Amino acid sequence: MSKFKVIDFFCGAGGFSEGFRQVGFEIVKGYDNWQPAINTYNHNFETVSEVKNILDFKDEEDGINNLPNTEIIIGSPPCVSFSSSNKSGKADKSLGLDLTKCFLRVVAIKKHQKDSVLKAWFMENVSNSKKYISYIYTFEDLNLTEWALKNGKNPKSEALNLKDNTTIINSADYGSYQARKRAISGEIIQMKRLVIPKPTHSNNESQNLPKWNTLGELMNKIPSPTSKRNDLSFKDPIYTKIRLKQIEVTDHFYDSGLYKSEWSQSKEHKTNHYCMGKMSFPENLNKPSRTITATKSGTSREALIYKSEYKREGDGEYRTPTIREAASIMGFPFTYQFLGSLNSKWRLVGNAVCPS
Repeated sequence: MSKFKVIDFFCGAGGFSEGFRQVGFEIVKGYDNWQPAINTYNHNFETVSEVKNILDFKDEEDGINNLPNTEIIIGSPPCVSFSSSNKSGKADKSLGLDLTKCFLRVVAIKKHQKDSVLKAWFMENVSNSKKYISYIYTFEDLNLTEWALKNGKNPKSEALNLKDNTTIINSADYGSYQARKRAISGEIIQMKRLVIPKPTHSNNESQNLPKWNTLGELMNKIPSPTSKRNDLSFKDPIYTKIRLKQIEVTDHFYDSGLYKSEWSQSKEHKTNHYCMGKMSFPENLNKPSRTITATKSGTSREALIYKSEYKREGDGEYRTPTIREAASIMGFPFTYQFLGSLNSKWRLVGNAVCPS
């Protein structure tokens, strides 16, 4: 039996696609408007994807018709404007809504076109986005009035139902070493509804499932970034069938230490914030990691701060995660490569969907 094919919009580094690839789907193409994302995607999936602004699909239909017809469509519209942390949740939501509608417009055409092969579609976004997306999208809502008329459909009829097909899930419930809540919308076409797999892990002992994986458990499996033993080899901390020599492990063996002026700011924000609750400093290793963010910071309340392996006080006493540690927290294999500058790599990791 041939594999179901997948196209990925706002693909970024390809975390969403990587999850589908791991369970047997064929990844055909990714679409993103950022070159480092496309370079990373092509490198890992061996596609010939090109930079594409998804807003191009806002008005045109020919471009959508020319997209590959695949059994699965996935997408992760940029979430910055929806995030509750962005300008205290008061950021302009219009761009996020436009990008979301562009994605849904693609899905609607591919779902309702004659001889459609689409079997399922899924959209990921920050939890807060659930407040801003519509429950029901008609063809008219998606600027598809003319398309609907040409295809014998009432423009005011339902094109996509998100009311009953959107939920919040936590990546930690599926074995991730990170507690990352995200809104998932979508539909298995034949069933006319979203199906969420049963969790594999739980923070509730009464559910009789393995406990959430903790940051400390992961860190104990990852070689120290201070190691100089290139002759050693390591198992991937998550994908234990993968074994690499230390010299083959990228984006990890470097000093990510922070100046005291940096980490002390973060400590103050975490432990003595004027209006928000107290947070652990450094990170609590007995829980899943907090959410990896797209912006690398060593001074903010949201910063991820670890005790450095170097015996230092003051400057360099604490550090941020390495790119490879952040990627493992997200659920990427050690063999997954990120292309670009250090800050680009961090953004690629932090913006990704957890493969699990």
